Amino acid sequence: MSLRVLCALEELNELKGLQYRLKIYPRKRGDPGTKEVHPLGKSPVFCIGPKPEEALTEARLVLQYLSDTYSQGIWEPDAEDKARDVFLQEFANASLLTKVDFTLIMDMPGIVYPFGIRHLAGLLTMPFRNHFRNDLQLYFQYMEDALSEEKPWFTGRRHGLADFNMIFGMDMAAQRGYFDGSKYPKVQSWLDRIYELPAYQRALKKGGIYNLVTFGT
Repeated sequence: MSLRVLCALEELNELKGLQYRLKIYPRKRGDPGTKEVHPLGKSPVFCIGPKPEEALTEARLVLQYLSDTYSQGIWEPDAEDKARDVFLQEFANASLLTKVDFTLIMDMPGIVYPFGIRHLAGLLTMPFRNHFRNDLQLYFQYMEDALSEEKPWFTGRRHGLADFNMIFGMDMAAQRGYFDGSKYPKVQSWLDRIYELPAYQRALKKGGIYNLVTFGT
């Protein structure tokens, strides 16, 4: 499940009457899960039709398809912000989310290893973890500088694809304590507005558990 895609679908349902069917596949060892509809077992998978080649994956591409096919321009940036929107979509996935993922990977040994070696594993990975956390501060500052009273969304004056793409990386950074909103108040305000979106709230209810600390099921 990709909450950012589900959030976009919920907004299209609310504003454009788009009907869709949600199926949640378990991610358990030995369970085929999403491999039933896509050979890579990727998540999310957006099925346009019954054929395998009609299944879209990769959240950014699914969001672009939803925008191109169903949004009727509601997420379209102003002409002056088109380059900004495209860049920040790429930034959200290739830069922010990648750096958050690296930080998470360095967190894991100190969490999942057996008790007897957990502390040692945490100490060994600490320099790498701190390196990635420090790098994230540069990214957060870039995001802070991109926002203003005139353009409070990453897409510009109103929210769009750049904002939907930014959700997962920022959700993980916030939940895992990598992001300190007191240092980046404009980004924190953006995150608060995302959480307040009715579509986001409905997506949470439909998608189920969304704990990016324990990744519980």
